[in-house]
Amino acid sequence: MRRSEASPATIAAMRAAMAHRGPDAQGEFFRPQWGLGLGHVRLSIIDLAGGDQPLSNEDGTVWTVFNGEFYNFKELRARLEAAGHVFRTRSDTEVLVHLYEEKGEHLVDDLLGDFAFAIWDDRDGSLLLARDHLGVKPLYYCDYDGQLAFASTLPALLEGTDAPREFEPLALLSYLTFYVVQAPLTIYRAARKLPPGHVLTVRGGQVRLRPYWDLRMEPDDSRALDSFAEELEALVLDAVRRQMVADVPLGAFLSGGVDSSLVVRAMTECSAGPVKTFSIGYREPAYDESHFYRLLAHELNVEHHELVFQPRLLEDVTHIVSMFGEPCAIGSAFPLYYLAKLARERVTVALSGDGPDEIFAGYDLRYRYLQRMHRARRVLPRLALVGAGAVLSTTRVLRTTGRVGNLLRQLRKFCETAALPPEHWQPHLTMNRTLRTSPAALMAESVDPGRVLPYVRAFVGQAGRGDWRRPFLYADTRVVLPDEMFTKLDCMTMANGLEGRVPLCDYRIAELAARMPNEYKFDGRVGKVVLRRIAARRLPAQILQRSKVGFRVPLNEWFRNELYPLACDLLLDSSFRSSGLFNARSVAELLRAHRSGHEKFGNVIWCLVAFELWRRAARRSKPHADPRRFAAPADTSVRDCAEEG
Repeated sequence: MRRSEASPATIAAMRAAMAHRGPDAQGEFFRPQWGLGLGHVRLSIIDLAGGDQPLSNEDGTVWTVFNGEFYNFKELRARLEAAGHVFRTRSDTEVLVHLYEEKGEHLVDDLLGDFAFAIWDDRDGSLLLARDHLGVKPLYYCDYDGQLAFASTLPALLEGTDAPREFEPLALLSYLTFYVVQAPLTIYRAARKLPPGHVLTVRGGQVRLRPYWDLRMEPDDSRALDSFAEELEALVLDAVRRQMVADVPLGAFLSGGVDSSLVVRAMTECSAGPVKTFSIGYREPAYDESHFYRLLAHELNVEHHELVFQPRLLEDVTHIVSMFGEPCAIGSAFPLYYLAKLARERVTVALSGDGPDEIFAGYDLRYRYLQRMHRARRVLPRLALVGAGAVLSTTRVLRTTGRVGNLLRQLRKFCETAALPPEHWQPHLTMNRTLRTSPAALMAESVDPGRVLPYVRAFVGQAGRGDWRRPFLYADTRVVLPDEMFTKLDCMTMANGLEGRVPLCDYRIAELAARMPNEYKFDGRVGKVVLRRIAARRLPAQILQRSKVGFRVPLNEWFRNELYPLACDLLLDSSFRSSGLFNARSVAELLRAHRSGHEKFGNVIWCLVAFELWRRAARRSKPHADPRRFAAPADTSVRDCAEEG
């Protein structure tokens, strides 16, 4: 902020915007001579009495605010105390300031955990921001007009800057294409997400962003599957043990799938008493996993709690959308929100099984589909696939709910995608299919969604060449996990004042997976091969043999029934039309086609509804400029900063 604005009122407003994330304590720190302010709200996990922030070193020259946990803080503390550092608290936060004194910005090389933090150095007026390796914890910043602000949520960030609240067109396109705004973009031009595995330093008015970690996909073909399985098993047990450290009640989400079951099994081995587990069931048999999580809960003798998913959709939809701070259309956020709410009644920390599907190729159907495309490209000329896709384009007139129409559309999609260069397959397959088949169908102006694809393809290309599975594993781990899975987990758990932890996403596990031959992950038939090898020794056979369900919601049914009036009220309203972003006639046709059963557009409608709910809430907060205007980039120096813990 400008020096005159680095005020208690500004920091208080930023804290208030994310008070739900830190209901236990709050604090602030100011350096008027530098125009600096730090603010913090705390969800107390470790050292409940002494761990409040901002927190400094012995002489008050280094200050930090921190969100997350360090799971190796005890080892680091012992090392630092041996080097002569004096600790005043038992918190993991204090490790930061002393480790910074030893190693400067390279302290991130020693950290094991889920974190986003800032360190202010009074000695030279410098600031360091850092985000954990895989991006479990969020960190937003705004670099505008000689100012820099940061926060754990986008709404809190906006309270700390006077940057124009103009939409970023590429971010809107990213959202409409992939249902999330992919890092480093945010929905606003002036704001960015700090990418996972990066540090940002501000010194002498100069801002520098650099990566400190990346996933090196370098398979070691000399090692056997059992050798990797043994090392992975030891890492899983160590990660779970470390992430069970807390001074508050702790439990776990249990779906009855391999991943969450493996986490709970490991927790029972590390715990002296019964582990608290939390599950959500469905009235619809196609979505329900209650048989499996009850089976495991009984076998492991855990303290189990569950509820049936009966969402108060109209009452809660706006609140759930607002917790993301920007447009996000992840439908499974609904059950996760209610699951987190259930867990928070009894615990403050919950371990989750998220991660292995992305790290170990757990999406069997998708990988088998990709494998078929790989084989097709080896035996069929590209022009043959292009021609087949063109011929099959006539299937667009057939009902998706009909067996023949659905089969022909899937075949058309296969041919169209297989005809692309292989490095384009991953983003193309995950695109919103309505925008893919008709780029300008929903947009008020003819905007090609292909503009956002080079951004994703460039990232996927960092995986390097090799086995066809490599770029998809890299993209799932480095893009899908932070932008979708971790965003959902962080926002829905913190909306309820609950900390979600992901032991199977320990970056050491991701690094080990990157060293494995890809057939140890997906062998052509099933995914997570190496993880299943471990689970076979620890879990009931029924858990291993079951079909994958996933955390799904019946969006198609919702938007034909109870949520249809809401969709019409929002998407046919004059306010939506006047936004200038969408083609009102196309949107109306989309709603009619879905309601009639002629199409299945539930995901697309939710994407539009979530955006409009967010847009209206944002407009009520402060008006936006014309969303189609571009702003010039600005120079930056450090001023006002806020974080949470």
